[in-house]
Amino acid sequence: MVEEPSQAPALDPRTLSQLAGGLAHELKNPLSTLGLHLALLREQWQDEDGPKARRTVRTLDTLRTEVLRLNEILEDFLRFARTDQIDLQTASLNEIVERVISFVAPEAHARQIEVRSFLDLDLPPMRLDAGGIRQALLNLVINARQALEEKGGLITVITRRDGDHVLLEVVDDGPGMDPQQVESCLQVYYSTKKEGSGLGLPTVRRITEAHGGSLEIESTSGAGTRIGMRLPMQTAEFPTVADDSERGEG
Repeated sequence: MVEEPSQAPALDPRTLSQLAGGLAHELKNPLSTLGLHLALLREQWQDEDGPKARRTVRTLDTLRTEVLRLNEILEDFLRFARTDQIDLQTASLNEIVERVISFVAPEAHARQIEVRSFLDLDLPPMRLDAGGIRQALLNLVINARQALEEKGGLITVITRRDGDHVLLEVVDDGPGMDPQQVESCLQVYYSTKKEGSGLGLPTVRRITEAHGGSLEIESTSGAGTRIGMRLPMQTAEFPTVADDSERGEG
């Protein structure tokens, strides 16, 4: 009787996430070295004259662009891989929103995009991973901004209480999505943008679900999009977490 070879036990999702994140992190170092050497090569060729020098500079520029693109993909992947590791602390959701809007508003304004907020001022401090929620909201606002880049428009960020949950919503008056796009937009690596990594909305969903919440998407082609993070009301009667400047972070 021939014994079948024993199979190694399947890795749990958390271990797989850690392995994938570690691999992505290790890839960043050689990419950085590659980008540095391409920049040095360009410096050597940029002052040369002639067709060969010009072709070489164009090729080096193309390679540097691709290296930067790969680095951005790895950064997106690292954020996605780490979303199951949340650190709940007492924080103000409204303060997180205000800080994100302050960060994105100047660039949005330069693109003829207005960013407004309507915040429920009665929201109590909540148990949140402030960094994760900030990243999720930033992803949503950037997606909305990209949808409005051609013609400009309005992005509205809303916080409101809904029963025993809090809704954090981002609404834009952009081109919206058709039913097929709405159905596919949460799939990993699905993107309608040429330079998109396809990890933005999946990362938002993972962060939301790690908080015990759910993601809501409403969109109509030609009529804008609403994406809401429905978070459980995990309140806590403690002082809110100090912002990065108070902790001495850069």
